[in-house]
Amino acid sequence: MLSLHFNKEIFINALKANKNMVTYLSTTAALLVTLIIHGLIQGNLKPEFFIYAFIVSVAFYVWAIVDQKYRYQKQNTSTE
Repeated sequence: MLSLHFNKEIFINALKANKNMVTYLSTTAALLVTLIIHGLIQGNLKPEFFIYAFIVSVAFYVWAIVDQKYRYQKQNTSTE
């Protein structure tokens, strides 16, 4: 039987430190697992789907980082 150990404390500390990265890594992992299950059920598991899912996840992560930095700069300039 496969035993997975999940340390909640490490995950919670990482989430507090960098919310975007943990959120997008978790979402990416969930998306890839969903693609595997769907592909096995439907019988059309293709590597392109995983590449597209990974590219989209990276794009959303970059978008969140840029958005966060822009909002931070905008807040600093508006308070001055």
